[in-house]
Amino acid sequence: MDEYIDSLWHLFDILGLSTITDHKHRIYYPYLLSSLLMAFFYYYFLRSGKNSKEASKFSQYIFPKQIWLHKSAIVDYQLFIFNNIIKALLIAPYLIAHISFAYAITRSWEYLIGIQDSIQWSSLTINIIYSIIFLITSDFSRYLLHYCLHKIPILWQFHKVHHSAEVLTPVTLYRVHPLEYFFLKLRSVLIFGIVSGSFYFWFRTGFEPLSILKIHIGIFLFNLLGSNLRHSHVPVRFGNLPEHIFISPAQHQIHHGNEEKYFDKNYGSIFAIWDLMFGTLLISQKHEKIHFGIMKDEQKEYSNLFQNLWTPVRNLFRGKN
Repeated sequence: MDEYIDSLWHLFDILGLSTITDHKHRIYYPYLLSSLLMAFFYYYFLRSGKNSKEASKFSQYIFPKQIWLHKSAIVDYQLFIFNNIIKALLIAPYLIAHISFAYAITRSWEYLIGIQDSIQWSSLTINIIYSIIFLITSDFSRYLLHYCLHKIPILWQFHKVHHSAEVLTPVTLYRVHPLEYFFLKLRSVLIFGIVSGSFYFWFRTGFEPLSILKIHIGIFLFNLLGSNLRHSHVPVRFGNLPEHIFISPAQHQIHHGNEEKYFDKNYGSIFAIWDLMFGTLLISQKHEKIHFGIMKDEQKEYSNLFQNLWTPVRNLFRGKN
């Protein structure tokens, strides 16, 4: 019986169905629950009003069948499972690449300037600085990659899969073409290697980010404070000033808008400062109705799993932008 349960759990893990219990993923159940609480606060206090009878219909608002069972959402679920199968096959090389590249960065420093005496700082100081630099560097690299995915025609063909979502749910985060999935993981390897390899060269000691549940504290807080609402129909805003610093769920929903005024806006992940610096920031507005997806004449080409996998490749050979 135990072997059967272990085998079943292993299958769930390969398909990604155990992700909800894995604190390394955004759809870890405490993160989902925290987003649910934020959605309830928005619905009761900001949308319906304290005395509205509609507050009793919160479950209908947050789990409408027309969104969660929409054909676009079904494709999200299918791509989530498909990419998790690929991930299961590549997880070992992926982990080895992290360590190998970090080692290569350390050796590169040694080749360029020679072996240096280590900087003698306390472990706490090193960990704090590492945490800050890693968070800022990682977030900026996400912005740059996201910008490139939109602006480089070849990459846009594959990123268009993500933007073809006509409805948004937390699983839409995983609606990515396998080739884009490769670029996302490559970015992770590069940033980990550059930052960690450099820190080891200069400090020659063990270090780790300040963390909760072994997750970088900045990422943990980001996930806990409504990250799952970014891909949803719940337009939680932070207000004008905070949205110049942090990307709100409503701002990311703007990024998914299919009207021209929303194109090329709000590329940021955590921080809005990159969008502010490069002129791509758009502040959310109250009661803004946003329709998601891509241009109508292309939307029909992304209506099922096969089309989402094949259409970018076909368009690439056709030279379509």
